[in-house]
Amino acid sequence: MTSFITRLYRRRKGLLMAVAALPLFQTTGTCDPFALNSYLGQQITSTVFSLFVGSVQQVLFQNFPGSDVIQTFLGGNPYPIIN
Repeated sequence: MTSFITRLYRRRKGLLMAVAALPLFQTTGTCDPFALNSYLGQQITSTVFSLFVGSVQQVLFQNFPGSDVIQTFLGGNPYPIIN
């Protein structure tokens, strides 16, 4: 019994890292660390794409404020016929 406890004590850092990563593995629905990398990569890609599209949209709204076609397509003017 004491040899088991001794081995466990020596490997505590590795076990602590694995136990600390369990909530992250739970977000992906699996205990595969490579799935976690894939999940984080997808989230970063989605965030960068959303930021890019939002900035393009903002530039178009600022540079062409009177263009009803651009406003309508990008959601800036939901009622183009009424105005």
